[in-house]
Amino acid sequence: MSDPHGESAARRAFETKARWHQRQVALPLKEKVRILLQLQQLDLPLLLRQRPLKEWERPWVVEP
Repeated sequence: MSDPHGESAARRAFETKARWHQRQVALPLKEKVRILLQLQQLDLPLLLRQRPLKEWERPWVVEP
């Protein structure tokens, strides 16, 4: 039996995600790089807790 509430929730989630992706695609390159660097900085403490960083994983000190 079909769950109408689950299907509509899934459809809304899909549409919301699609709109978010469209906004991300439209961002200028400088903003995309800024977001990427921010995400890398957020990920760094998680990596450091797991193991020492490899040479190529060390973050660069840059300002977009």
